[in-house]
Amino acid sequence: MQKLDASGTDVFLWTPEPAGGTELPVVYLHEFKGDGRDVWEACQALGCPPFALAVIPAPNWDDALSPWPAPPTFKGAQPYAGEAAAQLELLTSHVMPAVEEALRPARPSLSALAGYSLAGLFAAWAPFVTDAFPRVASVSGSLWYPDFAEFARTHEPASALERAYFSVGDREAKTRNAYLRTVEDRTREVERTLAARGVQTTFELNPGNHFTDEPGRTARGIAWLLS
Repeated sequence: MQKLDASGTDVFLWTPEPAGGTELPVVYLHEFKGDGRDVWEACQALGCPPFALAVIPAPNWDDALSPWPAPPTFKGAQPYAGEAAAQLELLTSHVMPAVEEALRPARPSLSALAGYSLAGLFAAWAPFVTDAFPRVASVSGSLWYPDFAEFARTHEPASALERAYFSVGDREAKTRNAYLRTVEDRTREVERTLAARGVQTTFELNPGNHFTDEPGRTARGIAWLLS
């Protein structure tokens, strides 16, 4: 694992040993904290083909990964600031070039974007505003987010988008929270929206609630993107 600096942002880069070859798929993954070791090891356990995993910690999680301002989900919580555009600019203008430089002489054969929870919302939102990621994985993504399903219906994804993975836990919608209880319906709706536009999609219903097996769920999404 290498620790990179991308315009003041730490990036943890996991690569196969030996890296070999002249091309390597790169998966970009936002994490709330940590270096992503658990996801990397879960991917290896699944037998994923060789790829690089670039992990970007996002401690300012609720603000950095939300696409537009929204009210708080829970009583007493802070509202979402909606700063995803700035995070996407950081990702495409600074993180990706730093990762590509670190991988030389290999070059990326594919740039994919994956994320869990709000990072999964970010991954689902990104292809509507950039063509940088032909494949995305929204793993237990926060697609309950206000107006996101409507946004997906009324906007065209980038023509570069090839594949999109969606998943949710089978107990995530079993809540009294007015926002969170829509998560499965909204996730299925967004998946159908993209499928109708010619994107290869899949939806996976995992056992458990939102906090069940985050590394394993994320690894399965990544494995599908690389398959």
